Amino acid sequence: MSERTESGRPEISIIVPVYQVEKYLNECIDSILAQTFTDFELILVDDGSPDNCPALCDAAAKRDSRVRVIHKQNGGVSTARNAGLDAAQGNWIAFVDSDDTVEPEYLEKMHKAALKMGADFAICSSQCIDETGKTLAGGEHRLLNEFLPQEEVLRRMVVSDFQVPWNKLYRRKLLENLRYPENKAFEDTCLMPVIYARAASACGVWDFLYNYRIVTGSAMHRKTTLKTLDWVEAWYRLFDVLYQNGIRDALCAAYRPILTAVWDIWLHLTPEERKSPRMKEAFAYERTARHRLMQARGVTLKKFVGGSGLRCIGLQLSGSMPQKGGKTAENDLKQ
Repeated sequence: MSERTESGRPEISIIVPVYQVEKYLNECIDSILAQTFTDFELILVDDGSPDNCPALCDAAAKRDSRVRVIHKQNGGVSTARNAGLDAAQGNWIAFVDSDDTVEPEYLEKMHKAALKMGADFAICSSQCIDETGKTLAGGEHRLLNEFLPQEEVLRRMVVSDFQVPWNKLYRRKLLENLRYPENKAFEDTCLMPVIYARAASACGVWDFLYNYRIVTGSAMHRKTTLKTLDWVEAWYRLFDVLYQNGIRDALCAAYRPILTAVWDIWLHLTPEERKSPRMKEAFAYERTARHRLMQARGVTLKKFVGGSGLRCIGLQLSGSMPQKGGKTAENDLKQ
């Protein structure tokens, strides 16, 4: 299905950052090349992978003219996605992780739904698979066939499937002059709120079209370090977009990860790390978000700490906060 547009540009650009995934890369590439929608370019960005991935990318380009390969020095997944964005020529853009797979109608169904509903991006249902490709029980994330106006798109940002770049098809204009933050963990959550604030609407696709692979020892299992505080910043950025756009009923759900992450990370850091500017910055994010939440809910600090504010995010202060050298976390929360 589909032919190259009159402009000679592909209708869709698919960007795949590649690093140390030679066990799964061919399966990923083959699933993309098997699409029923054929007017696309596949951009494989080799992020200086030390294994056989560079050769596998080049082999794919030799067997299919729609495949383009970029070889670059290792810089992390954000630099790889950004290199792909710089090279992309399509009217629509999709991201696929190099150890994941997509169903044959992945592009066709999302493209058709987005055009039919006039949406700026489409998002499909996804499911988790193990290292052998078997679907994991409880790993399904089902979406409805529905039109989502901007307000609802922003409200859905607190849902995990809306915080990642994959399982979506974006109009090119949403990503114009935007790039993923480099040298940051949780870069996805940082950029997605900015993209969504640009979108006038979105649409959901019921079908399970994206298969997210859970790999033992992957980036999902990070050791807690000061770098993990990037999670707090990412969620604060999401909270800020909700606040600036007046989506008050989603602020509690956005504040809870900030609060719990600050204290969970603090517990796992060394005494010296707890005194670092990065930790102070994380507390500042939490404090600003808390004050804005209080303002939005019309509660005083006393009432918030007393329970009404914490109940809105499903927390009990005494059971959620650590003790801190004879000084309770409640006192810190009151600052």
